[in-house]
Amino acid sequence: MATTSCDVAIVGAGLGGCFLALLLSRRGRDVVVIEQGPSVPSAGADFLKPPGLRVLARHGLANLVGRNGLRRDLVRYYHDGDPIQDCHFPDGGFLIRPYRELVELIYTSCAMEGVEFRFDVSIDDIATDGNRVEELTLSDGRRLRADVVIGADGTKSAIRRALGIEQLTMPYERLLMRVATVPLSASVAQLNRLYFSSEGWMTYLYPISRDQARVFVGLPPEADKEIFQDGIPVLLDELKKFVTESSDAFNFLLPATWQRIKVSSLRVEAYHKGNAALLGSAAFACHPMTGMGMSYTLHDAEILADVICAAGGDHDLLDRLLGARYEPRRQAHRELIDYGDALAATFRDRAAYLAAFRPDLHVHGESAATAHLEPAG
Repeated sequence: MATTSCDVAIVGAGLGGCFLALLLSRRGRDVVVIEQGPSVPSAGADFLKPPGLRVLARHGLANLVGRNGLRRDLVRYYHDGDPIQDCHFPDGGFLIRPYRELVELIYTSCAMEGVEFRFDVSIDDIATDGNRVEELTLSDGRRLRADVVIGADGTKSAIRRALGIEQLTMPYERLLMRVATVPLSASVAQLNRLYFSSEGWMTYLYPISRDQARVFVGLPPEADKEIFQDGIPVLLDELKKFVTESSDAFNFLLPATWQRIKVSSLRVEAYHKGNAALLGSAAFACHPMTGMGMSYTLHDAEILADVICAAGGDHDLLDRLLGARYEPRRQAHRELIDYGDALAATFRDRAAYLAAFRPDLHVHGESAATAHLEPAG
């Protein structure tokens, strides 16, 4: 088949890939997004915290994503059934919106801007010349050449492998995660509650719509096999030991379908080579306890869009700008990953967890060491 060309090829149609495509297309770039699934991905976090909402507001998307979403300004934490702290979110709080809904909104905006999406297509081969990606061979036989290639294709990124960028993946082996979507109960509608136990369990309950809720359960791996083979009544017996103010949700858990989630941290040695760069979980992954992964990815996409447009098709300038303006994001990401590691390691001990908890990162998404990386709003 014939080879086609574009300014920017983005592999992966998740939140980061779609948002970057939108920003670039608005600035006149010809963008093609390649997605191996039949539609935009559905697996992802349901939260946008203040830093991510500020990014969307800078680009006129705050009202679009906020419409029909749920706003919350408080999360209450418990340990062994006792409240231990309230985490407050100022200035309108954070937004709860199912991940797929959020991505579909950005995707629709992309379609209105003329972004080309190719679904049900994977990467068969990536031709490189030194540090430059020359051509993508797609599973449908077509070939695509792009001035810039973005790997927004997840933790098993094909672009990252082609660039030869080393990764370090660290599974959280002491905490397996399960998630279910259930009818909304009164206690969950009232307040987001996150429960920990000294036996290594956690449960987070929050609404995702006017009539549905999400329930996350984290538990030691040896307990997972026993609980989910023997049945949900055993799970409820365990939850009753430390979940004290959400008992009205228990009956909804009996018929629920529980999906297992693998949780790992991911660090890589570089975020770009030549004309290619990594975005989202192709570049970094942190523990979901931080709640900041999506906000950071939106900011990263914003930086990438500025760099690509500033380079103006000059490959040498693009390489230099990525090194000067995008690679420094690794510092902020490392700090967030380390913070997630600390939360996951300490939640069994209330004093240790409270000592590890950082409102600067948890609420505002930045510390004194990285605040200068946030562009002016």
